[in-house]
Amino acid sequence: MMAALTIASKANQAVTLPVLLLVQYINTNDQDLDISIDFQDVEKVSEETPFKLDRHDGETLQSSASINVKLMESKILHGQDRQAVEEWVVGGRVSSLAPTDFKSIEGPLLELDHHLTLRSYVVGYTLTAADLAVWGAIRGNKIAYAAIKKGAMINVTRWFKWIEETNDWIAPVVLSLNAHAQERKVAKSKEGANYDIALPDTDKGVVTRFPPEPS
Repeated sequence: MMAALTIASKANQAVTLPVLLLVQYINTNDQDLDISIDFQDVEKVSEETPFKLDRHDGETLQSSASINVKLMESKILHGQDRQAVEEWVVGGRVSSLAPTDFKSIEGPLLELDHHLTLRSYVVGYTLTAADLAVWGAIRGNKIAYAAIKKGAMINVTRWFKWIEETNDWIAPVVLSLNAHAQERKVAKSKEGANYDIALPDTDKGVVTRFPPEPS
């Protein structure tokens, strides 16, 4: 099945990175699906969302929930317990990690830390969409990522490193998203600063005075 994912590179990465990771995992491991990825230098690709998924049958999905539900049709994403995985990916637990202030995400992070006690994966005993989506939400959120790097939550930190170290394909995906964001910043800086300063009473010219040189 062919499909095309369009992502707004200016959007909150805590929202876009989880979807991007799921799509890349499908492209790598599911031979029946082929989803192209296109980045646009915008904050939203539709009126309300930072991405859209155009399917081969002409259907267009524009919310993270609808896109994730469709992606979850790939068996490689949900392992042995699709319902439990969907509770994390579609049920709101991942989106609760998207706010960019610590007060809003502290509760969800503490809940996750407790859940991961004696667990290597969010659901079951193998990698699923739950791990990828939660990992992506944390990595894409500067506030959450900073807390994890400091080791503020032992179980989440352990799990986060485990997922990254055992899936070497994740780092290039993060780099690709960051590269598009960096290209945007470089292009903006090349536009140059604006030195057109509005000075009063300059219609007859400007006289610049320099201090005398020391003798």
